[in-house]
Amino acid sequence: MDGNGVADQIMKAKIRRALLSGPDNVTREATVAEMDAQGKLTVLRPGTNRWVCVPGNENIIGQADMCADPAGMQWMMDVLARKPKPTNPEPGLIYMLNGATQHSYTDPFDRTSPAIPIGPHWMILWPFDAKAAGLPTVMRDAGTLVMFAGTPYAHLHVCGSPWDGNEYRPGDRGVWTMTYVRP
Repeated sequence: MDGNGVADQIMKAKIRRALLSGPDNVTREATVAEMDAQGKLTVLRPGTNRWVCVPGNENIIGQADMCADPAGMQWMMDVLARKPKPTNPEPGLIYMLNGATQHSYTDPFDRTSPAIPIGPHWMILWPFDAKAAGLPTVMRDAGTLVMFAGTPYAHLHVCGSPWDGNEYRPGDRGVWTMTYVRP
């Protein structure tokens, strides 16, 4: 295989990885772009919706693959730029359904602590007050926490996929286990 063939295979693998980080209804028409350490994007595949998916680098702590809406991407760029607070004017969403590693769940700018493995998750990026919401602030392998609590970058971090669990359909009968049983 020549150099162009290898480059094509690498590009296809990056696009595939980026598209696996979010739900199909988001990724199907999303732009796929690589992001450098300063947040500069290089488009690998143009899209037609407002979402951007990046392949990240699974070998570098804090460089997870993700899909972000415009407000989520603004929030991420603000973190990379180490701005004192995020500038997104509305809530944002980021999916990291392949999981991630990062240095801290308390400090958005920590780049030196040991890696913390995080399973599949998604984030609602808007200031959350953990005490007012009654939510935990410690990393969890399931459920929800307020990550970066007490900082301007505090946000709702939901471990697992929003599509986990059993769906209710009209006519189903609820049972104590909160699973749904078909009639």
